[in-house]
Amino acid sequence: MKTGMLICVLLLVVTAAPAAYEDGGFEQARCVPNCSQASFFIFSTSFGRYTIRSDGFGELGANGKKRLFDLKPKIRLVGSLKHIYFREHEGDLLLVYQVTNGKVYLARMIQESKKVRWFTPITEDEIGACVARGGEAHCGEGENLMKIDLNSGARVRTEESSEKRN
Repeated sequence: MKTGMLICVLLLVVTAAPAAYEDGGFEQARCVPNCSQASFFIFSTSFGRYTIRSDGFGELGANGKKRLFDLKPKIRLVGSLKHIYFREHEGDLLLVYQVTNGKVYLARMIQESKKVRWFTPITEDEIGACVARGGEAHCGEGENLMKIDLNSGARVRTEESSEKRN
């Protein structure tokens, strides 16, 4: 009885503790049939399995249910998706995606509702070089490094970028 009560208390403490920031790089979604002519992008998160067509329509398989969603109006998709990189952050889904017109964006999507919280344009050079560090995404390297606040999607000003403008 005491052991069961102790386990329940420990579970409550662990689940009530705020989530720590998950640091790390983004993974590339699998391109089907291949990345030069992708029709679908497939990847899995702890929430479920995603299949996203190159036109932005997607399906999320979670808890034995399949739910459809459309990224197109939410992420300003003009053209078709060329590459998708993904990572989970505080239960949400971070997507770095490149469109055939060359534009690249970082977006944060609530996995439960499939609602895009925000999206931020980034440069093409930064697509494969994004890393989540603390509450920021660091995309690019060296003088091309762009820092983006993962709560708001706003670009974080750095001392280096301020000095370049002066």
